[in-house]
Amino acid sequence: KSATIEIGKNYIKITVPFLISSKNIDELLKKKFNWIKKQLLIQQKIQPLINKKYIENEEFKYLGKSYKLKIIKGMRYSIKIENNLLIIVVKNTENLVKIKRLIYKWFHEESASYLREKTFLYAKENNLKVTSVNVREYKARWGSCGIKSNITYNWRLIMAPPEIIKYVIIHELVHLIEHNHSPKYWEHVKKLYPNIDEAKKWLIYNGKTLNI
Repeated sequence: KSATIEIGKNYIKITVPFLISSKNIDELLKKKFNWIKKQLLIQQKIQPLINKKYIENEEFKYLGKSYKLKIIKGMRYSIKIENNLLIIVVKNTENLVKIKRLIYKWFHEESASYLREKTFLYAKENNLKVTSVNVREYKARWGSCGIKSNITYNWRLIMAPPEIIKYVIIHELVHLIEHNHSPKYWEHVKKLYPNIDEAKKWLIYNGKTLNI
């Protein structure tokens, strides 16, 4: 078993084999000092996850913009964006479980529609063929590309700015050409999306805020 280092916002956790000496631990820390410093700086910039309460005037992100939740009582359930508001109509304005379920469903459907449209558009522009596009819940990734040219995205991407979404789409489309993350793969990505580093940083620092 090898030693591992885990970096959090306010901690450094080192796991080592039982018989490893203090000297070897010190050597490991010296060797990894610059990496640890870099990771701590990254952690400090990461925006935290804030759990939603589904109450009036709470902010929800859609395509990178913030919209305040407005809850209206009515007989027909509906959700729409109007001006700077995310307006939801429900029969019981106190039923937070129902409100949450409706908002989740709306975001999921909007995500599927937007990502399908943009994926097929960018694929056509670059003479690439996509079989299908779907969205689902992912805990630790933004998308995946299958061997049958089917692409699946994290539905939460709909909350990110359009340029960040475009990066993830291009990232997956290039896997239709290169099924790996080799230097050649990244060359293809950079040709289609030059601002790779900025997009990667945005997702690292803001990914947790894409939450409802």
